[in-house]
Amino acid sequence: MEKQRLFKMTDIEKNMLVRALSDKQRRVSSDRCSEVRALVEKTEQAPQNRLYMNEIEYQWIEIALNDMRNAYLAAGRSSGGIDKVLLKLFRSRYKCVPAR
Repeated sequence: MEKQRLFKMTDIEKNMLVRALSDKQRRVSSDRCSEVRALVEKTEQAPQNRLYMNEIEYQWIEIALNDMRNAYLAAGRSSGGIDKVLLKLFRSRYKCVPAR
């Protein structure tokens, strides 16, 4: 058993994560692109909208959402929804799950 963060998400939050990660995937180098693409697929296929993340995946999601938030703020758009998802992500707790 290993500890991983559990993020329970709604469909809207799931779509927001996929969009943020897809944008991040386009901007990273080719050697990191496969890592982010695997995380996008994992997010899309999360059973019962429950995403279990290790620390590296958690950091990728955190950075992608923050980049999305910065882009919204630079364009003069409201970032309230992204802020709520970030706060929910920061509050995600560790759960013991079987090793993959």
